[in-house]
Amino acid sequence: MFQMLAEKVKLGGTSIAVAAALVCAAPAEAAIYQGDWDPAFGSAFPDLGWRGDARVFVPDACQALSGWVFNFGNCSGMKILDAEVEFYSLNDPTEATLETLSFDVPSNAVLNVNLDDRQLLGVVGGFPYFIPSTLPLAGGPYTEFLLFFLGDIPVLKFHSDPPGKHNSTWGFSDFTSENRPTITFRVVPELQVVPEPGALALLGLGLGMIGLMTRRRSEPSAADSLALPRPATA
Repeated sequence: MFQMLAEKVKLGGTSIAVAAALVCAAPAEAAIYQGDWDPAFGSAFPDLGWRGDARVFVPDACQALSGWVFNFGNCSGMKILDAEVEFYSLNDPTEATLETLSFDVPSNAVLNVNLDDRQLLGVVGGFPYFIPSTLPLAGGPYTEFLLFFLGDIPVLKFHSDPPGKHNSTWGFSDFTSENRPTITFRVVPELQVVPEPGALALLGLGLGMIGLMTRRRSEPSAADSLALPRPATA
């Protein structure tokens, strides 16, 4: 009797642990924001415009905060998922895109984000790598671009090092004048709820424990397998 009671207590404790793991493993909301912009490039390339869009990932732990939130502690894990930049001629904006730069390797180089009532107002960070350009208007095949963000302003840094020149040239897109680009972020509804890695780990643990419990209940115990049959009574 005492052995049966101990087994029930043990099973009950395991069930509580499994339930707790499954509750904790419920999908946590983590918003993905998308923003876009469409400015002129600036004095470096006077006929060049550049439009683009970017997606930013912000963990659930930061959603209830307001102001500038740094990417560490409970809010660590912020990242810029990807971005795309299209160059076009300012003289004919309706003309087909001249060139597209794809920043498709996610970047963890995010210092902080500006939040207000679960809305993303700005991000400070960028992609830590250059994308080469073949556009003659932007300097030809020896020019490369780096994309980063200063709050709600996207900035392109260019670096040109053509052969035969002693000094390379570099500069930035215009972010100080009336041509300054501004990003407006919005939540991507279909991607708003994302299970975070910790939740997935807890969910796996909970499911594993349920499987172990089911197996143990279905298998005969050692005592049952060694029990001798009782002699038949007359």
